[in-house]
Amino acid sequence: MGRRINVLPDDGRPLTGFALALRALRENSGSPSLTRLAKKTGYAQPRLSELFNARRVPHDDLVHDVVQALGGDPQAWLARLKTLREAEEEFQAAAERQGDSPEARLARLEYENKRLLTLTLHPDSVIAQANSAAEAAAARMERATALEAQARSVLSEAMAQVQQAHERMPDVERQAESILAEARAKADRHVLLARMEHDQIVQEANDRADAVRRKAQQEASALKQRAIEDAKAHREKAAAQTDRMLSEVDLLRGEAEQAVQRSETQRSNMERRAKIEIERLVRAVQKGLDTVGAAEEAHLLELLLIDFNINESHTEVKGRHARRQPETGPATDSPAQVAEAAIPGQAPQPVDADDAQLWRPWGFPQRQV
Repeated sequence: MGRRINVLPDDGRPLTGFALALRALRENSGSPSLTRLAKKTGYAQPRLSELFNARRVPHDDLVHDVVQALGGDPQAWLARLKTLREAEEEFQAAAERQGDSPEARLARLEYENKRLLTLTLHPDSVIAQANSAAEAAAARMERATALEAQARSVLSEAMAQVQQAHERMPDVERQAESILAEARAKADRHVLLARMEHDQIVQEANDRADAVRRKAQQEASALKQRAIEDAKAHREKAAAQTDRMLSEVDLLRGEAEQAVQRSETQRSNMERRAKIEIERLVRAVQKGLDTVGAAEEAHLLELLLIDFNINESHTEVKGRHARRQPETGPATDSPAQVAEAAIPGQAPQPVDADDAQLWRPWGFPQRQV
């Protein structure tokens, strides 16, 4: 339902009648709002407002699109628009003739001259019009006489009814007073019953509200206690889980330390075994070299053992890795001793200080934990 537009009074102007007819068509189509009609027709709201408020004579396209949007016959309304333009021109001319300006007076004189010329040139038509007007006036007079007689009869009947009403007025007043008294008594009883029912309803409502309030407080207390218990259980459970996780962490830390110690022990054992195996292999090679008379090569192997810190370092090992003494003689422990016992029958070679610095202890690198 669209917004109601301003009331348009019928002032007799043809344009006003055309706008009122358009308003009636709009009401029959459901009274769409100007905004909706503007979206449907493509015209701005001010132009539609001018159309429905009789501000100016509209264009053909505007009337055609609006009537089509409202479900009317555009061609019939265009014909009415053509008639409207002619009637509006005559209305404007008549309005101008009613003024006091010289142009208006001249227009009135021209209009009177045309009317007199018509009477002069066509007197028969004028007489016929006068006769028809007289006949119409006579018919109106007869109808007026009949209406006057009917009105008098109705008036006499009304006077009789008024007289009867005056005669019956005391009885009517007494009946009215009794009816009013009875009505007041009934009203008082209804008010009393209503007050009693109201008090009873209020009391019941208060009792129910108190019961609901007590029940709500009990439920709230129970929920609060349950929440406290749940929170306590959750805290205990979280603490137990935390303790268990800390115990597991400590256990894992101990296992990791044990694993590190085992790996370190294994690394030391493997290092010792590797040194023993290297020394055993070198001694075997030295024995072979001594057998074939390659004393210099055997001396170089001895220097290699010294360089790797393997010479006479694992004599305490038992089992198959125990160190075996070479059959060619005791092993040397220093570069000077190795130089003296390297080649039998030859004078010992002096050991250079720079070479002596090269004979520093050597071992496998320590594993970083």
